[in-house]
Amino acid sequence: MCKLSNGRGKIMKRMQMRKCHAILRMIGQMLLSGILFLAIANASAVTREAETAQRLGGAGTVTDRTGTTAVVLATPGQGVCFAGMPSAKRLAVFYASVNVGTITVVVEGQRSRKINIHSSGSATASFLHAIIELNLPSGASLTLLHEADDAPVAIARIIVGDDNLGLPPDIWNLPPLPIAAGPYPADWKGLAARYSVPAWWREAKFGAWAHWDPQSMPEKGDWYARRMYLEGDEVYKSHCERYGHPSEYGYKDICHEWKIDRWNPEQLMDLFVEMGARYFMAMGVHHDNFDCWDSAFQPWNSVRVGPKQDIVATWAKVARAKGLRFGIGFHNSPGRTWGQFMPVRYTSDQQGPKRGVPYDALQTIIDGKGKWWDGMDPVDFYGPKHGIEEPLKSPYANQFMWRVDDAITKYHPDVIYFDEHAGDSLVDLNVHMGLGFLAPQLVANYYNKSVAWNGGKMDVVINLKGVGGKYNSFQNSPELLPFVDRALVKSTEAHIEPEIMAEPFQTEVSSGAWHYSGPGHKTAYEVVSLLVENVCRNGTLLLNITQHGRGDLDPSMVQMCKDVGAWLKINGEAIYGSRPFEISGEDNARFTRANGNLYVILMNWGGGPVTLKALSSHGATLGKISKVELVGADVPLSFVQDERGLTITPGASLPVRTQITDKKLASEFHVLRITHDRRWINDDDPGTCAIGWQRKANLGSGDYNNDLTISDKIGSDMTCVFKSSAVAVVCPKEPGAGKIEVQVDGESRGIFDLSTDGPRLPQQRICAIKDLSPAFEHTITVINRAGTVAVDAFITE
Repeated sequence: MCKLSNGRGKIMKRMQMRKCHAILRMIGQMLLSGILFLAIANASAVTREAETAQRLGGAGTVTDRTGTTAVVLATPGQGVCFAGMPSAKRLAVFYASVNVGTITVVVEGQRSRKINIHSSGSATASFLHAIIELNLPSGASLTLLHEADDAPVAIARIIVGDDNLGLPPDIWNLPPLPIAAGPYPADWKGLAARYSVPAWWREAKFGAWAHWDPQSMPEKGDWYARRMYLEGDEVYKSHCERYGHPSEYGYKDICHEWKIDRWNPEQLMDLFVEMGARYFMAMGVHHDNFDCWDSAFQPWNSVRVGPKQDIVATWAKVARAKGLRFGIGFHNSPGRTWGQFMPVRYTSDQQGPKRGVPYDALQTIIDGKGKWWDGMDPVDFYGPKHGIEEPLKSPYANQFMWRVDDAITKYHPDVIYFDEHAGDSLVDLNVHMGLGFLAPQLVANYYNKSVAWNGGKMDVVINLKGVGGKYNSFQNSPELLPFVDRALVKSTEAHIEPEIMAEPFQTEVSSGAWHYSGPGHKTAYEVVSLLVENVCRNGTLLLNITQHGRGDLDPSMVQMCKDVGAWLKINGEAIYGSRPFEISGEDNARFTRANGNLYVILMNWGGGPVTLKALSSHGATLGKISKVELVGADVPLSFVQDERGLTITPGASLPVRTQITDKKLASEFHVLRITHDRRWINDDDPGTCAIGWQRKANLGSGDYNNDLTISDKIGSDMTCVFKSSAVAVVCPKEPGAGKIEVQVDGESRGIFDLSTDGPRLPQQRICAIKDLSPAFEHTITVINRAGTVAVDAFITE
């Protein structure tokens, strides 16, 4: 029997076997509507025609010009009921509508769920399919019902089965993305307790970015895909003059005509390597919603439209062949794309000859008949018509999750970047920005999958924005900030952190416009300055090298990249693998540490005497200086270190780097290497690891390098790998501190109390081990055995 829980009706009889002419009608209609079977429906799939099912609530039928008969559900209470269904896990509904909304699925009289629908372009003559997962028991009744909040729809047929039903994915009714199994949970505290930034990222410091997609094609700058639909905007005016009105030539046509015949990825990657980049970021998808890879959940992609190439796959192959780590950027977050870029496309001109004519985003699959996009649904690209409200609760939000998962599964990136805030408290262009509850799921899924493809090793990085600082997106949940900061590498656009950060961070900038808009870009001097300002504060610089729409670079851009690389070839030892000093710098000097040396990067130095106050003989970190050298040149330098600082005087003119064409960079940007007698392994140096511990910087409390690594979780440990005959653990002693156990190569060397009844005592040698073989690597482990403990450094001999 077919009935609803409210007793609206019963079925007339069990459905009879389908007839051959019904199969032919179905295939013909699918061809007319642009639906292509990937395969004939699998053997377990069963098709039922709506015209043979029981109609409820006065539902009528309509037959279109192809002979297809559909049941029309136009008012609340109307439905179509299919009795005696086989067991199935998946349902496909073939429908026609001119509306956007939902229909309701009822199984055995109980409401199951809603199905999202959108306009097929005709109430009867153009059919789309919606696919959902559901648990359908054998012999059950299945009803498609129009409730009060649903949209009118005509139902032609259904297919049920357990597999893909031989149909392309329905990207508007995808199930929730399951988080990949693994050690990383989908919550910030759990992620922070398990994640540690991999060594390769700490060493890299500099990345190249190809912020390049169809919006580059018109060469009119960033956000083209939005601005071309804003009447009166300069981009709108240019678009109308060059291509035509957006009701006739829309953004999808820009994508179709995107030519990349001057794109030479091998040559570009060679340039990025020469520039000194250690990782490369490809554009996966921008706010425009066009995927630059062979996307399983976005048919509007670079393999099917425009270049007909998998751009991301090509970038990945070439980058890795050149020895660079590879990343993918995702800018299609729900707030940006669903909330900002899509809604303006559903409007029209408010004045002029095209007043009231809808822009092309309101075209449907039926409008593509006989055109280049025949068979493609514009809704998949532009979204169904909607407002800006609740982007995270839209069907697009789940689609976004699946698309990210598709890309990371196919290309195994070492780093992924999101042009979106990790929190939920910011508003931009009247849209509530931030990934909010989606972000921990994204992070956990990526980390767990990466551990699987990296053989159990955590070796990837994820960049999200708005983690504290100028654009803090955690104003609604500030208690989460310390955990988020340790669960990923935060990134900020064009804003350098004002002080040394305890955790690594990234700043992303563009050499010119984010999308090409004409000649003009940063100089090599400006790029190196930005790089140094980031690195001295514990940061990394990601630099977009702005490409022409067709894929090539301006010659001056090429030279800029070469100049940056030439400077780094000389001075890279102060950048790569470095860590911050106790302060980031003073006046025109910036400080870094690497390989036991202190580096002073002097900007705008003409060669006269220079005094560095921070390097006095009474510093908490620096020992007695024994040597000062100019990196990459044999220029004699005399120096005096006293309580006032370190004064350096060149004994000859400073060199001009003739291999660098940027005159200011070639003559005024120099690096000093300083050797001193106070050697230690800092708590964040290469070889140290403290997963789940919290780092603090800029303490001003007399500790080595002005920072500490702290734990309040009993049982958590910090390790340091070293090669020496002796090692000492340095910690502060302070009132109320806890206890640590020290192990060397797994053997306990005792438990030590870090508390004191008197004032705080920095830089205390808590224990010293002197019976080690200098020929082998050793691992020292510090375990929190009670209370809150802090580790400052390790000293080896």
